[in-house]
Amino acid sequence: MASITVVASKEFSDIIRSKRFIVLLSVFVLLMVASVANVYISATQGVAAPAAMPRGFLLSVASSLTNIMVFFAPILGISLGVDAVSGEREKGTLKMVLVQPVFRDTFINGKFLGTIAAISLAVCIAFLVNIAGSIIALGITPTGEDAARLLLFLVFSIIYTLAYYGIAVLISTVSKRTAVSVIASIMIWTIFTFIISIVASMIAFSTVSIRIQPGQNITITPELREELMRRAAIIETANMFTPNYQFSRAANYILRAFVRVGPPAPASPSRSPQQPPQRAVSIAESLVSAWPNILVLALIAAFTLIATYMIFVRQETR
Repeated sequence: MASITVVASKEFSDIIRSKRFIVLLSVFVLLMVASVANVYISATQGVAAPAAMPRGFLLSVASSLTNIMVFFAPILGISLGVDAVSGEREKGTLKMVLVQPVFRDTFINGKFLGTIAAISLAVCIAFLVNIAGSIIALGITPTGEDAARLLLFLVFSIIYTLAYYGIAVLISTVSKRTAVSVIASIMIWTIFTFIISIVASMIAFSTVSIRIQPGQNITITPELREELMRRAAIIETANMFTPNYQFSRAANYILRAFVRVGPPAPASPSRSPQQPPQRAVSIAESLVSAWPNILVLALIAAFTLIATYMIFVRQETR
């Protein structure tokens, strides 16, 4: 009887040798290289020299990594999940495999483990390319705490990718055709990434009106600040239902090693405005702030994979 590790190793080998995975990984790495180039340009044209930027490493890496992961990690997860079951069914390989001495739960669990390993490999390679390039571009060696935060970010990025993989593989299991699975998965990604944010902004701007006359100087009054906060609250409440928002918030907490504790010092004729005072944030504090967002992502991944397992086993036993 074939074991889960045998099925997982075969699935992993098939994925990493496929043209789809190679193309996705190449695009992923190229995006990371482009972000490194952007970090280098920012560092060389910045006011402060890179050697005088002990806080600039995490700040620069946080911006580039988060922006790329938010958009590309879902594409990676969806691409590897849309035909996980429906593709096997269409090609007829599913029946051929299941007539062999392989339990159905062994088959689906092996596919899960193999794909999770492939996703982890792709994310790790792109992550290492970005970090190594950023170190070279900035000329700064990350501290032990920086490395720990980046490692946590890597783990959370994998969980985020698995959340979209779980959604895609669930749709692939329910649908009978890969084309339907692809369309449905892309629609869900589009809704989570763009539609919800756009609709929330439209609702916020229509329900909370801010009257500003053309040519009028904008003065931040308490009333205007309150209206702006109400708009932001409406948009944030709507985005809370998306994995993208949960990941962005978690990344912000984990990669933010310092927080402001007061307003910046006022400028004078002889000097520019001073940076606001900051205090260091420990990793434990960051995890306390980020754990609800990570929990939501983990629950999405776990729920979709468990639902896929249950549906697949019942489908094949009928």
